[in-house]
Amino acid sequence: MLTITPTAALNGSPDRELEVFAVIEGKKVFLPEDANYIMQDRRGLWYYSSRKPRPKEGDWTPNKTSISCKSDGGYVRALKTETVQPWLDTCQRTVRMVTGSSSAERRPADI
Repeated sequence: MLTITPTAALNGSPDRELEVFAVIEGKKVFLPEDANYIMQDRRGLWYYSSRKPRPKEGDWTPNKTSISCKSDGGYVRALKTETVQPWLDTCQRTVRMVTGSSSAERRPADI
């Protein structure tokens, strides 16, 4: 039996000093700290990577990790959405924020 572990969270921010997220279909998806880029493939599945991906043989480079989240029913599923734009146009940087003890201390992380 194949077990998928969640690599992202939809519910809320993990308790870390650095908050890394992307907005996919209007929902904030919290990602691991090593996620610098997100992209969608032709099937509608979402991935993240630490290095800027390049197209290779009709897909993104193999150094990518699928974004999987725990659903409301408690199941872990790969994040899949309808393809709205061509898959080559979906690559984008993640948002990195440094959280503080209050919302006034919240600021963008230095790259």
